[in-house]
Amino acid sequence: MGLKKYFQAIVSEEDGMESIAHRFLSAAMKLDRKPSKCVVFEDDPRGITAAHNCTMMAVALIGAHPAYDLEQADLAVASFNELSVINLRRLFAHKGSTFMDLQKQIIEKTPPRRKLTIDTIF
Repeated sequence: MGLKKYFQAIVSEEDGMESIAHRFLSAAMKLDRKPSKCVVFEDDPRGITAAHNCTMMAVALIGAHPAYDLEQADLAVASFNELSVINLRRLFAHKGSTFMDLQKQIIEKTPPRRKLTIDTIF
């Protein structure tokens, strides 16, 4: 369909993940993002629960399930036309203004080893 160029990473059922949560975590790893900095778009209550179990935010797409089945989502919309960067940023408002900025995870280097010396007692 020519959509692959629009995505940085793709995770599907064919990747052999055992659960929805595993697929979400795999996507976060492929994107090099902490799960707590990810937003999942779901139309199923089980997917919303899985996202929250992974510490991800969840946006519910109302349609396949009624809105009252998706009430645990952080945001619910009837279509993607209702979404904007502003209301997605609001999901993370309590975490600071730079929270949604793309940042590589910093891997701390091990501290340098100290040289051992042996004191001789005379």
